[in-house]
Amino acid sequence: MLPNRVIYKGKEFETIGFIKLNNGSFLILRNGEDIVGLDLSKINLNLNLKFEIKEATKVELVLIHYIVEAIKNDIRSGKYQNKEDLKKDIVDLNKYINTHKELLGNMKQLDFKDDVVDKTITGLLSYFDEVMKDAPLNLEGITSFQVDGKSYIKYKDENGQVKIMDDNVDNRNFVEQFKTKQNESKYFKQEDGKESALNIAEDMNKYQKTSVGLTDVETLDDASNKQALSNKAMQKYDEKVDKSIVGNAETGIYYDENNEQLLTADKKDNKVVISEIKEATADGTNSVVAEETVGVDYPPYNEEVVTQYLAVNRTNKINLSAFINKYLYDLTPTQIDYLINNYNLDPNQVAMLNEQKNLKLTDSQTETQKEKPKTKIFTLNDNRKPNAAFVDTLLLSFVVGLVSGMYLVFLILIIMS
Repeated sequence: MLPNRVIYKGKEFETIGFIKLNNGSFLILRNGEDIVGLDLSKINLNLNLKFEIKEATKVELVLIHYIVEAIKNDIRSGKYQNKEDLKKDIVDLNKYINTHKELLGNMKQLDFKDDVVDKTITGLLSYFDEVMKDAPLNLEGITSFQVDGKSYIKYKDENGQVKIMDDNVDNRNFVEQFKTKQNESKYFKQEDGKESALNIAEDMNKYQKTSVGLTDVETLDDASNKQALSNKAMQKYDEKVDKSIVGNAETGIYYDENNEQLLTADKKDNKVVISEIKEATADGTNSVVAEETVGVDYPPYNEEVVTQYLAVNRTNKINLSAFINKYLYDLTPTQIDYLINNYNLDPNQVAMLNEQKNLKLTDSQTETQKEKPKTKIFTLNDNRKPNAAFVDTLLLSFVVGLVSGMYLVFLILIIMS
């Protein structure tokens, strides 16, 4: 256990921190603006530590001198408003040093080479300055987004839980904010850039920004807030499909934990449309996720309706992944060809569709006794109607206020037929 106070050279110093290097171990002491890095091997204290106290090398003494002078400068400049902030920075600094393998490794090369150290002190100080200043920052998985004109930042904590914080009090983008924050403490300069980013995000969420709490939508109270309609829509959406949705009633932000999607619900033309929220990333390579209306659920497969739906939506933005996942095993070879030739699909989607088409053709050839499926004409003038059960499902969707753009097209088709 470290002593709270130490008498050193006739003066009483308060212990404000501890730094462990390859060999040496140092108490960081303070008396007013006087800061000392005390080598434990030079004093006789019964500290009952869990490691052997060794004599510090010359290069380690140079580093501690550098640190002590840096702390003095920070105190003189008024950086520390209280003693606890200073103590926290020294804890962070010790953690940074002992997780920065390159720093300790390079210092070890100079162990017991005092003549080399003496000749290169200026270079060493420049090296320490660079190492202490620069550290990796990996913002992968951290995004920003807007809902109703307000800005937010999203990240995942160490347990994989999504956290959202209000970002409406800073006009800088989140990348600039994180980089500035990193310069405040060595705790934010870990060797692992992802750990640094997480430490910054958690600190911001706890001390700097307002956290947006997410609650299971089934427990959200919709009786006394402006998001009552959105809450009800998300609750119905959650019931109908394989989702696990949490949300915040005041902000209108919802998150589907199963599909890792940020969602919002807006009233448009007397209908509630559930949409995926655009997210901006740090690198900008895929800074915006295309906004698509998230259907409540695609209805049971009906060959005529799906055929007409494909014909009508060639120039519209639809959720192709959801459509293909729902109907992949039902689509006819003709429908598959139409999808491939008229829609912008990724290579994986094309491969899945072609594989399914080949299976359908093979099955058709081997079952020669069965009637081949009829070819469907892609036109709006087809007079055939979906069966009554499908119409009932469609109307029910309208009644509960969860009508997606796809269902609207279906209804138009029914009316025009």
